[in-house]
Amino acid sequence: MKFKKEILLADGEAMLLHSLGAQDAQQALAVCRRTAGETLNLIRYEDEWVMTLEQEAAYLKKTEDDPKSLMLGAFIGDTLIGIGSFLPCAAVDRARHRAELGICILKAHWGRGIGTAIVQTLIDEVKKTAVEQLELEVVATNERAIRLYERFGFVEFARHPRKLKYRDGTYADMVLMMLDLRTKM
Repeated sequence: MKFKKEILLADGEAMLLHSLGAQDAQQALAVCRRTAGETLNLIRYEDEWVMTLEQEAAYLKKTEDDPKSLMLGAFIGDTLIGIGSFLPCAAVDRARHRAELGICILKAHWGRGIGTAIVQTLIDEVKKTAVEQLELEVVATNERAIRLYERFGFVEFARHPRKLKYRDGTYADMVLMMLDLRTKM
């Protein structure tokens, strides 16, 4: 899905949100790797982002061309600082009413309203599709993200104990949340 919109952050700085395409592959990989190294709230470590530039470019092109998906980039000037997406949960008829939301933002830009802008935009755009239920997983200790999702109406429906095991041997539970879009249309 293609998308483009400029918004003003609370501090007055302009941010451009637009769908990521093949031309954004290098920056997208860099942001994914960097954010994975800045927090334990993502599923991968920095060194586990092994997609090649060509693979990422092909993936972004495919997503941009898919009317059921949106891979959104948040740019300050020409610099990508965050990524958000909704993607179908599965490519089968019985799951076509569901999509999964994901987001990552460079730590230097946390607390500026970027997450709020990305999530609001994703919800607005997913409502234009046949998706009825938006789902996500969040590390149980990531209270800031959980509060963000709750502000938009996401509710916890389950917990997955010890879903993540860190390299130091500790575990993290994941909170599964959903937003019923049938009542939000």
